[in-house]
Amino acid sequence: MQTATPFRWLAALVLWLGPLLAAHATHVLGGEITYKPVASTTAGVPRYRVAVQLFRDAAGAMQNTVALTCSRGSCNASAPGSFTVTVPRLAATSTYSLGCTNFFLTTYQVLRFETDVDLPADQWTLSVTETNRQPNIVNLTNSINTSFYISTYLNNTLIAQNTSPTFLSTLLPYITNSQAPRYSFSAFDSEGDSLAYQFIMPQQGLMPTAGCGAPATGAQLVPHFQISAATGALTTLAPGTQQGFYTVAVRVNEFRRLNGNWQQIGYVARDVIYLASPLSANQTPRFTALRLNGATTTQPLGQTIRVQPGQAVTLALEAADPDAGQALRFESQAPGIIPGLSLQTTGATSAQLTWQVPATLPPGRYTATVAVLDNGCPNASEEYTFSFLVSNTVLATRTAATATDVFPVPFREQVQFTTAPNQAVILVDALGREVARLTSSATGLVRWQPAAALPAGLYLARAAGTGQPLARLLRAD
Repeated sequence: MQTATPFRWLAALVLWLGPLLAAHATHVLGGEITYKPVASTTAGVPRYRVAVQLFRDAAGAMQNTVALTCSRGSCNASAPGSFTVTVPRLAATSTYSLGCTNFFLTTYQVLRFETDVDLPADQWTLSVTETNRQPNIVNLTNSINTSFYISTYLNNTLIAQNTSPTFLSTLLPYITNSQAPRYSFSAFDSEGDSLAYQFIMPQQGLMPTAGCGAPATGAQLVPHFQISAATGALTTLAPGTQQGFYTVAVRVNEFRRLNGNWQQIGYVARDVIYLASPLSANQTPRFTALRLNGATTTQPLGQTIRVQPGQAVTLALEAADPDAGQALRFESQAPGIIPGLSLQTTGATSAQLTWQVPATLPPGRYTATVAVLDNGCPNASEEYTFSFLVSNTVLATRTAATATDVFPVPFREQVQFTTAPNQAVILVDALGREVARLTSSATGLVRWQPAAALPAGLYLARAAGTGQPLARLLRAD
């Protein structure tokens, strides 16, 4: 059981962080900007409520305002019709802890700033620039002297009004050793627009052209994650020797079909810091099973769940922790964002996610996130992204035998999937030659760590007794 980080690890961490623990002007760890329409106060001029959300370490004085630049027609704040407004802090709504003291990111705050602005029909870039990032960010050059820039985009020439996608979670990623927990940058769009997720370079502000951003000096994409373009789910790759503090930036592009053609009507972006550390042996808890609508049999966690507007759907979730004796808890901010969604803890290792789908919700693809966390030091967690297809057509919810929850895809050192509990499994290569025999755990979890000499390629998992296909496993070089 790993319930505490040994003192020597904490001491080493403090020395390793060095100047990162020192106070700086902004203490900014990341941020995002969203918007939604509100009642107009000037005839014919759309009005929007803009929310700036900053992630911030707990040191130093509380930040009370941010400067929001609204650039019309381009990102240039000096363009005609552009303006800058001071936005007051509405709340410090959330404080998160990794569960032990003297550990960087032990506590961080999520500050929310809001204001209403008139945005006449045009292409708008809304941005915030903070003067300094944290020092020693590995995938930036001289990060302490690099500004933090975040922007969002709205094209309200194509549509009268639009609500931006809203991120579902503020849980910052943290990865340790060779583990590969999941996180999520998934977002909810209340109008059912099509969302596409992508990594982008971390940005810095351009001066004196306020309102514009460019890739930060020496910026590189993060080496630890891959992202689902469809859902925003982050799959963590084994960190290996790539340790330190990184910043990850993601853009959520929003599309709508207008006059038969898909048009981009906006985007939101998120840029946040995370830590890849070798200094904790606490193992990651995992979601292990999902039962849909009271079913007695489990189904793959990764299966898209089909539901109709006005229908209720329940997901009974089960989780487990490799460290014996640790207590688990379930958390989700999605119920505060998605109408009709609720999360209830039902046992020491179980929870239930219920969605009463609003009858007026537009058909489309939606996601919801749930995290399971342990009480180790620091807390380890897995944040899962569940996918829903809301449609007026009733579709079957049973899955084929091959539609199991495979993670990661593709894999290198290790892969896992779920099947029936205590099931004998045969793994074969593309030519049908047996390469391994395994038995699933009591929860149905199968983990395969093939020999390094086994070549990259496609492998199939089959039930030992019947030969029934269970999963397709793709090994990368």
